[in-house]
Amino acid sequence: MVFGGAAVVAAVAAVGAVIAQADGTKAGAAALNGGLAVENGALIQRAAVPGAANVVKVSNNSRESLDVAVTPRPWTQASSGLVSPNRRSTLSNVGISDNAFTLAPGTSRDVTVTLKGAPAGYQYGALEIVGLPTDIAKRKGVIAGYRVVGALRYTAATRTYALKVNSVKLKSGMVTLSLKNSGNTADAVSGTVRLKGPLGTRQGSVKATRLLPGKTVSLELMSAKRLSPGRYTATVSLKQGTAKVSATKKLTVKR
Repeated sequence: MVFGGAAVVAAVAAVGAVIAQADGTKAGAAALNGGLAVENGALIQRAAVPGAANVVKVSNNSRESLDVAVTPRPWTQASSGLVSPNRRSTLSNVGISDNAFTLAPGTSRDVTVTLKGAPAGYQYGALEIVGLPTDIAKRKGVIAGYRVVGALRYTAATRTYALKVNSVKLKSGMVTLSLKNSGNTADAVSGTVRLKGPLGTRQGSVKATRLLPGKTVSLELMSAKRLSPGRYTATVSLKQGTAKVSATKKLTVKR
C-alpha cells in the first residue's frame, strides 16, 4: 500500500506501459537496485503551507539511458481500502520543477516538488516516477521499465477527526463494516470488535487501515467462517488519532 509511504517499484513494461508492481518497502528497495531509484522512497510529509518545497533525487542505476517522467497524481481508494494513483488525472496544485528528462546510466537529477496551494487545507496524493528506455519506440516484445510511486502528505494545520459508522455486512467471507472518513486526516483507523450471536461471543482486532478524507471503505472485522445462521450484534470500538468512536450494529447470517 503506497499510501502509507512505502515506495513501490514496477520493473516490467510492454509498449511503454508498466504492467507489474511489487508492494512494500523491502521489496521495493530490493527491486530498485540496478534500476530507477528515488531518495527516501519519494515520501513527502509536511504541513500544507502554500509554497512548501521539497527536493526529490531521482537516480538511474541501470545500464541504459532512461526517459523519466515525474507526475503528481490524486489517489483513488477502493472500498477494500486499497489505494492507487489515478493515472488519468494530475494534481494541479502540486508543481514539479522538471517533469520530463533523460538520465544517462549512473546519473541523477534533483526535482523540486512545490505545493502551490491547498484549498481544502490539506492535500494527499501520489508522486509517480516512471523511467523507460530512450529507444523504446524501436524495440519489440516485452521491455524492461521502472515505476516508483511515493506519497505526498500535506497535512492540515488543525486535524479534524470524524468517522461515520454505517452498516455491518458479510462480504467475501468476512464480516465488514462500512466506514466513512469525514475528517481532514488520513491517519490510520484501528480498533476492536465483539460479535455476539446464538452460540456465544467472538472478539477480534481491527487491522489498522488508512482512510482518505471523504472516502468510504469496508473494514474487515473478522472471518465469517463457522458463523451459524441467526442474528448477531456487532459492537465496534474504533480509534483514529486522538478520536474514539463506538457503535453497535445488527447482522443476520442466513443459511
